[in-house]
Amino acid sequence: MIKISTKTWSVIRCFCTGKRSNLVESLTATIGLDPKMLADALDASPQLNRYTSEQWVNTHHILDQEGIGPSNFLSIVVQHPDLLARSSDRLMANLNGWRSCQFGDQQLQTLFTAHPQLLDLADSNQLTKRVSFLHSYFETRKNVWRLFLNSPGLVTDRQDQIKSKIEYLIDEMRVEIPEIVKSSALNVDLEVIRCRHVFLERLGLYKARSLKADPDTPSTNPKLHQITDTSDKRFAVKVAYVTLEEYEVFVELFRREQDRRSGAAADKDDSDASDDDEDEEKQSKYRKYSKKRR
Repeated sequence: MIKISTKTWSVIRCFCTGKRSNLVESLTATIGLDPKMLADALDASPQLNRYTSEQWVNTHHILDQEGIGPSNFLSIVVQHPDLLARSSDRLMANLNGWRSCQFGDQQLQTLFTAHPQLLDLADSNQLTKRVSFLHSYFETRKNVWRLFLNSPGLVTDRQDQIKSKIEYLIDEMRVEIPEIVKSSALNVDLEVIRCRHVFLERLGLYKARSLKADPDTPSTNPKLHQITDTSDKRFAVKVAYVTLEEYEVFVELFRREQDRRSGAAADKDDSDASDDDEDEEKQSKYRKYSKKRR
């Protein structure tokens, strides 16, 4: 094990402190960032100290053109420091891809401040297709933007998985579109959604609305965000009115129940395949017998 003397540590600290002070001084002068806010950002995310003043200036210039102010800029780089390492061309190309979504400047600023990692999405074709897919269910660009804001995984998750969740919420739970949009349900695994839904059903606390029900009539079911946007403990205690332990027991039993159903379905498929093989074998024998008869 290498031992570093106290004197060496002092030299290292002085060097790091001096480097940080120079960075704060430089950025305060060049892009007008508040010294205290910048120092707080460097404390919150020490990784930011690795990037040069030029990288800071280039990234700030591009985001400033998008209307992203100093405080939001610092919030973005604290959450996603690697953004400072992106080339200007790449960052501008990614921004152009997002502009094509036609969400609006203010909406994009809010989206990037909440989820800076979305600025790394380079496949504009994928983004266009994803927006179009979600628009087919949720009808407006504003709804799609809000879905991304509440469930950023929708940008990159597999489309078939997203579709399964949407159809479960609409067809099985009979949740209205506005309620889905306001929640983070599409950021949650389908297995969790199904488990909580079934739990509430079996407790008599959730009943799917009739397709003929008046949409203006308030539902007595818990709101979707109460079901999906909560911890296990809060869901159990505040929504299902049981203890966490009782809910955890149900989760395990429900998992076994689903496994048995999956196993039974697999066995049925194997049985059907076996029956098909037997039928084919019988038909083959019949064809051979027919030829002999001729």
